[in-house]
Amino acid sequence: MTLTRREFIKHSGIAAGTLVVTSAAPLPAWAEEKGGKILTAGRWGAMNVEVKDGKIVSSTGALAKTIPNSLQSTAADQVHTTARIQHPMVRKSYLDNPLQPVKGRGEDTYVQVSWEQALKLIHEQHDRIRKANGPSAIFAGSYGWRSSGVLHKAQTLLQRYMNLAGGYSGHSGDYSTGAAQVIMPHVVGSVEVYEQQTSWPLILENSQVVVLWGMNPLNTLKIAWSSTDEQGLEYFHQLKKSGKPVIAIDPICSETIEFFGDNATWIAPNMGTDVALMLGLRIP
Repeated sequence: MTLTRREFIKHSGIAAGTLVVTSAAPLPAWAEEKGGKILTAGRWGAMNVEVKDGKIVSSTGALAKTIPNSLQSTAADQVHTTARIQHPMVRKSYLDNPLQPVKGRGEDTYVQVSWEQALKLIHEQHDRIRKANGPSAIFAGSYGWRSSGVLHKAQTLLQRYMNLAGGYSGHSGDYSTGAAQVIMPHVVGSVEVYEQQTSWPLILENSQVVVLWGMNPLNTLKIAWSSTDEQGLEYFHQLKKSGKPVIAIDPICSETIEFFGDNATWIAPNMGTDVALMLGLRIP
């Protein structure tokens, strides 16, 4: 089944309304169904996931596209891989003596414990640290990638819990933009890194040359912060069709450079010379 973006949004709205109406009735988990296709979405876009005997057997993109997204075929690997941690695990020496573990981090072996034992251990140490050192000693981070759904956002859920427990130390900004969120307001008057950017239609209509500096969009546009609508990849397809010259400044000949082929000029600066190149470009 292939959907347009409009159809996907429409059907998603219908599905959401149905869930509201029927939420009072018990519903079987999808994993318990004998088989069939499920329309779902992840950071890498909308997908049709085929389930058989309670296991994912395949997944394909649900939106029409000209550039395939390889990540949309990996659902089975992600869910059923042996690399996933199936049970709570604790460092052996920490389990034996939480206050004075014999071996340090990275030097110990892990042992499997029950959920009850794991939750009891977490509660005891959380309570001990909070009573001894106060809320500032509790860092509620859990920063990083996770499921797109808000309910599955570990960072938010952890911080709600820690607020109820008496407070915590948090953080400001993110690792995607580093110190830019702090510095840019003093330089240009706004945070800038997350401001509205020039739209793709305007770029395609008005640009004579497109410069890609240290980026690989054909890779990074396969995902989004929530769920990609895949328009970014489609616009790169249109950019290639337009024949506009592309200059790629990158030490690596990426998929994006190979994608544009003869339309691309690849400039590979030596390590540590990128700032000198920037300064040279601004000097007549």
